[in-house]
Amino acid sequence: MFDGRVQLGVLSPSVKPVFGMACCLLPILTLLVGCACVDPWCETAYTPRCPSDEYPTAPAFDAKARPGKMPREFQGRTLRLAECIVIALERNPKTRISWQASRSAAFQVGQRRAAWLPTIDFTATADRSDTIEQRDEDESPNNVATTGFGVRYLLFDGGLRNAQVSSAESELLAADFRHNTVLQEVALAVELAYQERLAAQALVRVAQENVRRSQYNLELAQARHAVGEVARFDVLAAETEKANADLGLVRARNAQRITRGQLAEAMGLSVSGEFDIEDLPIEVQPEELADIELLLAEAARIRPELQAALALTEARRSDIRAARSECWPKVRGTTTYGFADETFLDGGQEWFIGLTVEQPLFAGFARTYREGGARAEFGVAAAEHENLLRGVELEVWTAYSQLIEADEAIEAAKKLVASADEAARAAEGRYRAGAGNIIELVAAQTAETDAQVQQVRAVLSRYTAMSQFHRAIGQTLADTN
Repeated sequence: MFDGRVQLGVLSPSVKPVFGMACCLLPILTLLVGCACVDPWCETAYTPRCPSDEYPTAPAFDAKARPGKMPREFQGRTLRLAECIVIALERNPKTRISWQASRSAAFQVGQRRAAWLPTIDFTATADRSDTIEQRDEDESPNNVATTGFGVRYLLFDGGLRNAQVSSAESELLAADFRHNTVLQEVALAVELAYQERLAAQALVRVAQENVRRSQYNLELAQARHAVGEVARFDVLAAETEKANADLGLVRARNAQRITRGQLAEAMGLSVSGEFDIEDLPIEVQPEELADIELLLAEAARIRPELQAALALTEARRSDIRAARSECWPKVRGTTTYGFADETFLDGGQEWFIGLTVEQPLFAGFARTYREGGARAEFGVAAAEHENLLRGVELEVWTAYSQLIEADEAIEAAKKLVASADEAARAAEGRYRAGAGNIIELVAAQTAETDAQVQQVRAVLSRYTAMSQFHRAIGQTLADTN
């Protein structure tokens, strides 16, 4: 049974070759094991497990399709907003960038923890030397071969390793929360692109209705001109209106095409990909908003950017402790064992055990400046957190105000559309009855089209304001659905 004691002595000649071979194989085996294991301390367990995973929850989706391609399980389907976000979290390169950055920070923690383990070195040297002057003819050159391995361990460092591990762990936490921030930003970008595409589709329908009305007006003016009820001017005015409506439809369709590519890009797909999306309800119920002070406090508590800034502040605090530790001595224990003779593994045994104390006395005030720099970096991190907090509060306040404005704008747009529709029907009736003119009819129908566009924009603004409001207070799609 191993009791923690090391016994040193002289081995018998029959045991020496076996023990010497073991001395060679042990370091090689240790090297192979260390190189084969990617994460021996499982530090990546504290990172998201895939690009779409939010720290510290488990992933809900792991797509297998190639980047830029629609996953098979979604091909040929009309996609809902939630499904578009799921695809984006897995496909968008931004999530993979932040995920790999998180994994890199996890490996840095493992690298810092390595300082708590002993260092094992294997050495083998072969020297041949001779003295050129005054050498007897019978003398041959000196051959010296040494093999062995040594173990070194840092016994005391004034808290340096603890501080460095703590700093690396805080950096890892900050990277994880930065990844959460990217996930929310990608989700918001998809929501906005989704809503823009729906608005573009609605504007195409408005433009198509405007073309239909202008075509009807043109046919009506031509019919009345043929029987002499109106002048040629009415036909020309109706033709102008029809041409403007056709141009508006061309622009609306092009805008729809652009928004389709923008949504695909936000989802991490090829911009030329063809897929349909579900409509959002036109009738949007006003949302019951909590007190603004509660919303500000909630955002300060759960926004991942603020959590990342706090983690970085703790990392800089640990850097101060690391700088202070340089004033303490470092105590190392060292032991070596091996063979030295004219041939490998067949010479006399040598061993060494020792204790080393290192105490820097003067380093040109470098330690003083390092500690001062670490304190300044801590001050920067603390100030950046406070600055970010003020920005988050302003973002919440602005989103809160825009959401209230959007609710009021929808109600105003409904009244505008109702009034414009009634005016357009009255103008059309007057023109058919011969009491009105073409200018009055075109103006009324143009106002009706503008009102419908305003309504579409008001609904889009309401959805946009709602998405930005949820993002401002740190809520995810899962929290709002």
